[in-house]
Amino acid sequence: MAWRKKVGIYPWHFNQQIKLLQSGNAFFTALQHSIENAKNEIHFQVYIFENDSTGKCIYELLLAAAQRGVNVHIWMDAYGSKNFPSVWETKLLAANASVNYFSRFKLAFNFHMGLRLHHKIMVFDKHSAYVGGINISDAYSHLGKTKTWLDFAVKVEGNLVQDLLRICIQVEKGFLPKLKKHFRKTIYQQEGHQLKARVLQNHWSRAKFGISRQYRKNIQKAQTEITLLASYFLPSPALKRQLKRAAKRGVKIKLIVGGISDVPIVNYASAYFYKDLLKSGIEIWEWQPSILHAKLAFIDNEWMCIGSYNINHLSDFGSTECNIEIRDQVFQQESLSTIKEILAKDALQIHKEDFMKKNGLGISLRNFISYHLVNLSFKLLFYLQRGTKS
Repeated sequence: MAWRKKVGIYPWHFNQQIKLLQSGNAFFTALQHSIENAKNEIHFQVYIFENDSTGKCIYELLLAAAQRGVNVHIWMDAYGSKNFPSVWETKLLAANASVNYFSRFKLAFNFHMGLRLHHKIMVFDKHSAYVGGINISDAYSHLGKTKTWLDFAVKVEGNLVQDLLRICIQVEKGFLPKLKKHFRKTIYQQEGHQLKARVLQNHWSRAKFGISRQYRKNIQKAQTEITLLASYFLPSPALKRQLKRAAKRGVKIKLIVGGISDVPIVNYASAYFYKDLLKSGIEIWEWQPSILHAKLAFIDNEWMCIGSYNINHLSDFGSTECNIEIRDQVFQQESLSTIKEILAKDALQIHKEDFMKKNGLGISLRNFISYHLVNLSFKLLFYLQRGTKS
């Protein structure tokens, strides 16, 4: 229905090919292959495009694509990609690539005001695309010197790609009229098993809350099991109540968060919720070897969601986000099995009794203050960016 697309929920498609990719070698090898084999156009939109070994590798591949005549359209967040070298931009522009920065306005120093481009979408020749939480940085690849951050993306083929292309074009053109030449109904033929999936979008300034809506709806309807991989976990009071109600009616809930973080105060703020959630019977696990940056949800063996959306106020009201919603038991079972295998060795369960013993008044006060400081900063960012529609 048309109203669904207006709120960030795109149509269901049934003839899809979807592959789950983990950060590191798996994702970046596939991405490299797609760039090298692009023939007509590339739409490349990320939050972080870092000036490091991984960034240099992907930049050189995009430059080579532009030089052989591929129409390359690059959009990066002005804050997240502030380290993107000007010499790279100059060479890309000389090769007729398009290089743009989302929400460049700064109040002072490096404080950027406005909606942030947080989604990670790469579309190739209107045929295949990548969606997930993985940025272009050594932190996510196999080229870095430190342990790779745990994150995931999906490579998709089929009619889903047209909706992802539509989102890319909207960023590139702004509030554009319908440009039918950009979009076509792909009749994607696939033998055997076909996946049911659709695109979800969050974009506050366009009143799109498709991802938030579907998270809430499916948690409310959950009957047996919920597994959430949640970086920067700071749920709204309403969502926290939904999780507790689900646990009360017998749903087994497993929450996987990061044991370490690139933003320590957010970890302290997340820990503010532990006591209440543990008392409700919700399992909490912390990923130990590296930073957890993944954003996945599995519910009742029939619903899966993956993309850039974090369970916090910033993803609801301060960033553009894109996820893929999948309803397929076979794909979900395979994906969840892969996730559980990865977590089995290196995730540590937080037990209620141990947590209560270790978290005395001082730590509890630190977590309380951290939560309210982070929550206040998110609300302040939302207030400042209300007047900008980037």
